[in-house]
Formats: sequence, structure tokens, C-alpha cells
Amino acid sequence: MIPREDFAVEAEEFVQDLFNTFAINNLVDKSPILKLLRKPEFQRETNHWTPEQITTFIASFLDNEVIPSLILWKSPGFIFVIDGGHRLGALRAWVEDDYGDGKISQAFYGGEISADQKRTAKRTRSLIRSRVGEFKEISKLVGNRKAKGDRKRRATMLFTRAIHVQWIQGNPDVAETSFFKINSQGTPLDETEQMLIRNRRKPIAISARAILRSGAGHKYWSAFSRNNQKEMEKRAAEFYKILFQPEVDEPLKTLDVPLGGSVSPVDALALLIEFLGIAGTREVNGKRIEQYNDDARGATTIQVLKNSLQVISRITGNSAESLGLHPAVYVYNEKGKYSRFLFLAMSLLLQDRLRSNDDGFFKKFTSARPQLEAFLMENKSLIGIILQNLSKTQRIPKMRDLLSFVISESNAGRKVRPKTVIAHLGLKGRIIDVVAKKTDPAFSDETKSVIFIRKALKTALLCPICKGKLDPNKSVSYDHKVRVRDGGTGDADNGDLVHPYCNTGVKN
Repeated sequence: MIPREDFAVEAEEFVQDLFNTFAINNLVDKSPILKLLRKPEFQRETNHWTPEQITTFIASFLDNEVIPSLILWKSPGFIFVIDGGHRLGALRAWVEDDYGDGKISQAFYGGEISADQKRTAKRTRSLIRSRVGEFKEISKLVGNRKAKGDRKRRATMLFTRAIHVQWIQGNPDVAETSFFKINSQGTPLDETEQMLIRNRRKPIAISARAILRSGAGHKYWSAFSRNNQKEMEKRAAEFYKILFQPEVDEPLKTLDVPLGGSVSPVDALALLIEFLGIAGTREVNGKRIEQYNDDARGATTIQVLKNSLQVISRITGNSAESLGLHPAVYVYNEKGKYSRFLFLAMSLLLQDRLRSNDDGFFKKFTSARPQLEAFLMENKSLIGIILQNLSKTQRIPKMRDLLSFVISESNAGRKVRPKTVIAHLGLKGRIIDVVAKKTDPAFSDETKSVIFIRKALKTALLCPICKGKLDPNKSVSYDHKVRVRDGGTGDADNGDLVHPYCNTGVKN
């Protein structure tokens, strides 16, 4: 609702007589103040408020309740919102009747709006209409003597109420310092938001934000050359499709689940930052976000995306090297909940092998695949318990070690047992898997997902070459049972569905 701008380019300190209150007229289309209004490029996304919070705030504004001051900073070219972006965004959303699915949002996201965002917008609009009233409805009642009740009172308040404004005086460094001080209070920035802000010009931060919005939305990469911008947007859109589509509802009714889990900004950004740190470079042990230099031209950022897509192409997709891993087997738990640690562990395992040019590993993986998948499906709950008992820094490498150990043991012809896996990970204690018994006769959404996952995985398609689970929606190859060079035809009776790598790297 409020455009972003990098105020670091506005280096000159600019001070003048400034207004002390902010009226809703300033947010109406074509308002001169609206044309000047900007959020700092590094500020958190203003989508953290729930529909209930937005509705309550709009009602508070119209009911003349206390609202915290806006904190603004004036540069030579713009007025920047240092604190109050959610408040102003909510008010403008109300003015425009756009809660993430309207004309402004459609243009901003290039028409790519998730189903979850549309549902949230619909719920917000419904709450506003029932509890507050639409802006156009309230504004029509201004001066209308026939209006009655809350709507009349709110119409009277609409254009006379204003929010108090405080101004930051100083240069861009002062404004940025003020931002961090303000956001360490109230609703503080979380760890991921702080990391992104402090490293906002580095390749991983730019890439993560681009992927999350499928290459649309605010262009954090606008300083790149035109060709690099196009390449950036193309790669980001490709990444988004692979990781976050299709969106699914609860309870689960399909095994066609997204490889990257939910597109919730906080969860998705945390996943992307870690994944790009693992997969974005060929350096041993990866490269963390803060280890990169700022990228002004875009070449490094695009290389990070290319490197990461090479790892993804080993996990899923229809390219010849794709293992076609089924997300429901490898990165979802027994309740149908996404586990980013399992996804990142598999990414780390594959990247380790790619860095060392260990081509033989992928055949070993394929050979061990039936036992590996059986272990993962039978021990989803146990793996969850193991993760709970590991520190944050241990979870990804330990899960990588778990996968590697099961593959190694399977290739050695040994049966993999939970006790031996736990011992290999350096853990100790009894294996206890306690699940609370339901007393309510009705099935919860979570229980329905458990039932579906169990039944659906048992009957999922198998690759006839490796006997692993097939994910035909994302990764499948059509195989000639009798090879073409041996006289095989394109008849349906001579065809089969297999993993791409099984078709090219194992059978051939």
C-alpha cells in the first residue's frame, strides 16, 4: 500500500517546517502526500497483521481511540515511514478496499497472488463490512443528516480524525539507527527480519525476497542492469514454482504437496536464507548471508540462484539428473506438517556430493532408496523426537548424517534399525514414542491428515527400476520397457513411469 524506496541514496539531510498530524485524506488516490510517502526498502513486510487486527485498528481510528504516533523522516525527495507502516498500510487498504487481492495488489504482484492471500483478503473484507463498514460507504454518510448510530458517528470522525506525527531530524544513518531502536521495542523484529535488513544488499537476501514473490512485487534488485533484472525475475519465478506450488489446505487430501512448505513470509524466508546459504555456492561448508559482499550489479546474485537451482534439479523436476524425491516421504512428518530441517538436510547431503564430484553417490542412493524411504515413512514420529532433542545448529547436519548413514548401511546389505541410527548420531536414551489418545469422537483436521498420509503413501506409485515412491505431478520420466535400440516401440504396452535419474543414470 505504501511504495518502498532506498533512502540511502538520499544522502543529504533535509529539514523544513513539517506537519504535526496525518489525516486520512493523505491516503486518498492522487493525494500529494501519498505521492511522497515511502517505506524504507529494508523495513519489514507490512503483512504481519491478522484480519482481526486490521479490523480492530480501523475501528479504533474511527472511534477516536488512542493510536501511537507515526514516526517519519523527510529526505529531499520523499517522506519515509520509520514507524507506523502497518497503520498507514491498513488505512490505505481500507480506503482502496484492497486487502491483498485488489487492483493495487494485482499490479504489484503481476497477477501472481496466492490462494492463501486471497482467502485472507476475503476474510478481512468480510470483517470490515460487518464490524466497521467500507470506506466508500462511511464517506458517503459524511454530512448526511439521515444517517444514524455508529455509522453516523464514524462518518463525522472520518475526515476530522488525525494521527499525531513525530519527525526524525538528521541524515539517513540517523534514520536507520532510529528504525532499529524503535523496532527493538513493542513488536520487535524477529531474527530473520533483522538478518535480512542488515544484509539487504547481499545476494542471499535479494534472492530470498525475489523468490518469495515469484520475481514480482518490490524490486529489491532494481539497481541491477536490465538484463540481470530479467534474469533475476525469471530464475526467482522458476524457484517459486518448484518450491511453493501447489498450495494445499488442511486437512491434506492430496500427496501433491509443495517441496518448500508454506509461503508464510517468516517461515519461507527463513527456509530460503538457509537453503541459499547451503546451495548457492560450491565452497566447502557453504557460505552464510553475511559472508557475501553487497551485490550492486547482480552477477553474484544470479550465480547464487543458478547454483541453488542445480541442487533443486537433483531433488525434483524432469531433468535427466532428477532423483524425483517425493516430498510427502522426505520432508513432511506423519501429521502432514512440513519439516524444513529434513529438506535442508537432503539439500546439504546432495550439495556435499556435487561439490566433491561424487557421481557414484547417486547410484548408491538409488540402490538404497527402498530401505531409506521405508525407514523415513516408518519413523516419521521418531525423527520428530530426535529433532526436538537436537540444538538448532545440530539439526541440519545431524539429519544429513542420518540420511547418509541409512544409505551407507543399506548399500552394505545391513538392515537399518532405529537404535543403530540413534547411536550413530551420538544420542542416547530409550526410544519412546508417546502419542496422546483422542477423547473427542470427531476427527480433527490434523487426524484427518494423518489418516490420509498413511493410506495414500501405501498406495503411491512406485518406480519399477528402484522401487522408490514416484511423484508424477512434479518428476517423472516415460520409459521404454524394451529400449528403442533393441526394437522397442512407442506403444502404451511398452511404456512405464520411472524416476528421471533411474531412466538415464541407472537403466542406461
